[in-house]
Amino acid sequence: MEPMARDPRARRARREKERALRKEVRRVEELAARLPGATPELPIDVAAASVVEVKARATRCPQCGGELQIKGDRAETTPRGVLRELALACRLCRAPRTIWFRVATGGPN
Repeated sequence: MEPMARDPRARRARREKERALRKEVRRVEELAARLPGATPELPIDVAAASVVEVKARATRCPQCGGELQIKGDRAETTPRGVLRELALACRLCRAPRTIWFRVATGGPN
């Protein structure tokens, strides 16, 4: 007896669904790239360094809405304040994310 071949329409439907899903992921990533904090040129301004990690953890994954986990960070001093880059990953979908913050420099006392 010959094994039954898969229905070609099922494979086609699955592949179309996968293409649509990839297209949606790209669209969401393009939108997320325009949000505050997505680039060093558009950081999220904060008043104190202690707020950075709290705000980063409160941010949700744009792909699935999951909680972001901090994987690492770095900082550099600029004339407008300290620029901090936080590397994060979603706990659910594992999508990597980078959020930029600018910690305002304290004025004269």
